[in-house]
Amino acid sequence: MKKILVGFDGSEGSKQALNRSISLLDEQGELLVLAVIPSPSDKTFVDKDMYKTIKKKAEIMIDEIVNSISQQNFTITGFIEQGDPSVQIINASNRLNVDLIVLGSKGTSKIGRYLIGSVANKVVQYAHKPVMVVR
Repeated sequence: MKKILVGFDGSEGSKQALNRSISLLDEQGELLVLAVIPSPSDKTFVDKDMYKTIKKKAEIMIDEIVNSISQQNFTITGFIEQGDPSVQIINASNRLNVDLIVLGSKGTSKIGRYLIGSVANKVVQYAHKPVMVVR
């Protein structure tokens, strides 16, 4: 595969998805690691400090992943989007024209309270790109 998008939330399932993505990626390919955090207008947040904390955790997590994998024969880019995780993953996959979306099957997010299983289910149902769910 030339371009793979991984939905990453720090859970064990998303780590397995990341590892599987690396094994599927062509040399000189592109690995895109996406973390999705709730929007500040989401009712999840009672105050702006909580949003800032979650955003900072996501930034650190993505930076750590990119830095730990950067010495490979492919390009890795990490980024953060805000909003509904399944919608943002699908939108990013279309915008970036990826060959494959890879997600973990289950696991509680390290950056929020989303259950990745429900996200994976929605992405499988609605994405216009191939989706691999790693168990």
